[in-house]
Amino acid sequence: MSERLAIFGRPEGICPRKLFRLPLPMQAEGVRLLFEMGQSMAQVKARLGLSGQQVRGLLSAEGKFTRGGEGIGQNE
Repeated sequence: MSERLAIFGRPEGICPRKLFRLPLPMQAEGVRLLFEMGQSMAQVKARLGLSGQQVRGLLSAEGKFTRGGEGIGQNE
């Protein structure tokens, strides 16, 4: 368990089962959050049940997540 507390949560708060139901950009953000929380590659792999290659693949995933309604009226 990480002793370093982050303002946005704890590693235990990221549930792999729920994470992988999300769109790919959100999955990638979840992986990034784990690293920002101070988790090592070994800890992230163990928590998510992924290989190092799969974790790196998620980290390099293209695309940005936007919530519905963001950007409405900005092109006017």
